[in-house]
Amino acid sequence: MDSSEFSYLNIEFIFLGDRPDAAEVVRTALADRRLLGFVGGTVEREHATEVCAQIATVSPARDAVLYRVDAKGKLREGSRVTKLVHELKNSTEADYVLLDGEEIDGPTPDEDLLGDYGSTTELVHGRKLKGSELVAASGLEENVLTFWNHGTGLMAMSAEPVSTATIARSNRPFLSLTRNGNTLSALVTGAGSRRDFFPKAVHYHVDLERTMIIEPEAGSPAAQRLAELEFSLLGWEAVDDQTLGEFLSDQPKLQEALALVKAPGSLKNFKRFVALLGFDPRSVDYLTGKPLPENIRVVATGGPVKTIKAALAEHEREATGLAKLLYRGGWGPKALITSSLAVLGSGALAHLALAKCSKLSSVPKPLRNLLMIACYADGLFYLGKGILGAVKARGK
Repeated sequence: MDSSEFSYLNIEFIFLGDRPDAAEVVRTALADRRLLGFVGGTVEREHATEVCAQIATVSPARDAVLYRVDAKGKLREGSRVTKLVHELKNSTEADYVLLDGEEIDGPTPDEDLLGDYGSTTELVHGRKLKGSELVAASGLEENVLTFWNHGTGLMAMSAEPVSTATIARSNRPFLSLTRNGNTLSALVTGAGSRRDFFPKAVHYHVDLERTMIIEPEAGSPAAQRLAELEFSLLGWEAVDDQTLGEFLSDQPKLQEALALVKAPGSLKNFKRFVALLGFDPRSVDYLTGKPLPENIRVVATGGPVKTIKAALAEHEREATGLAKLLYRGGWGPKALITSSLAVLGSGALAHLALAKCSKLSSVPKPLRNLLMIACYADGLFYLGKGILGAVKARGK
């Protein structure tokens, strides 16, 4: 058989109601027919249970001929797809069997009948990642962000997905991990710039419950075709090799990463891939259910006022050096009074310089006035707040 004819089909089995044994039922039915391919893990929906299988075919035709594996691992021509789907529907007692997304026996079930998928867990991690960026990336919809830091950069889990495109506009690499059921995905985005809406990135995913329908003899033609199918399911392309090479300058690490993404997926390989790209592999542990550390912070967003307030609070937390003078709301009365006097004094010196220095005469007068008003207003506001706080504290 000519390898150029190699293709595969997605066959999706849908059982109405809760069927925790669905994946094993499907695998058994496919193994009984000696088919070549994989069965994914059980996917739970609100009103249904789904299992997706990828089965190798001799050709990409609509009613293609499927590969069958004999006892010696050789490839043979099996049934045609249409005939097989009818047989599988009866033997598995599935309510629907979809061939590349379409039911061949009638109307395809609508989403209302099947219900929503289970929730997706998301974790974002980066050595220089900022909480304020994540607040902005969560948009104006209600969301809850949980932050913590292990010394290898900020980690954050969100109740609702955040916009990775918004985070990517920074020039700092970051990792976005998602988990849906037993499928794990890693999106690694490299350093870009604010001009790049989509900086270079690589995507790697594994289904922890994917199993072979049957395991052919090592080195057999069937084993070779199964390896081809496994690699095609990863969706890894030559451009991803190039991007990964740009992310990893260390050649031994690059070769190890390239080997991982082209090998059968596993949790161990997934964590190693994350580590090779310079991220903390403990992020994967948290994604898969490890209890969060004690030093977490929970930030709620939702609507313009609440989200802006949360973003400003994160900016204040992240401020360093002179920038801290812009965020003094939580300071004590003595610190507020001292810092405000310093701001007012600096403002007066700046005002004098703008008025007397010929080199600064090019600054438009309205702009100079605006800067001075902002400086004096800031100083006077926090000075008054500090004095009021000191009076209250003395009264107590």
